[in-house]
Amino acid sequence: MRPITDRLIELAKAGKYLSRRYVRLKVKAVQKRERIAPNYLQRVKDCLRAIIDYAGPKNIRLGLESRRGYEEIPTEREMAALLEELDSPQLGYWHDFGHTQIKENLGFLNHAEWLRTIGPRALGCHVQDCIWPAQDHQPPFAGDVELEKLVPLLPANCLFVWEMSPNKTSDQIRQSVQVWNERFGK
Repeated sequence: MRPITDRLIELAKAGKYLSRRYVRLKVKAVQKRERIAPNYLQRVKDCLRAIIDYAGPKNIRLGLESRRGYEEIPTEREMAALLEELDSPQLGYWHDFGHTQIKENLGFLNHAEWLRTIGPRALGCHVQDCIWPAQDHQPPFAGDVELEKLVPLLPANCLFVWEMSPNKTSDQIRQSVQVWNERFGK
């Protein structure tokens, strides 16, 4: 399907978040996605089955990452269904705080609700912050992601990989690491 996410972001930036045009575009995209997704999801399942069969004997775990764009596969609803249907110890979820926050900012989901649902399946995550509506890859605590509320929804053995914009200074990142350690420990 034609990408919709960047168009919604531009409308939000222009002060037209939840305007009639915004809502029409979003509803039309959701309807189209629901209509065309099954064929593409079947391809994804077929590919993942082959990869899981290969990864299993090698004890490799695979994480399906939350996507930034609504038009990308899988959506959150599709993600939960994929993990359940494929039901493999080799396959889990990889949470991207920035991607998921963008989806919340655009009205596609509730970040905390999503993590309460999928969090137990998380193998790891990309730690980053996001400035409304869609400036992700920010140092933690520099944007709108409610990390204090969200991080505890992930398993204790979850991997935390910081994913920063290359434009951020080492001082900005060090400051975020210090705050992270104060709030969550090392």
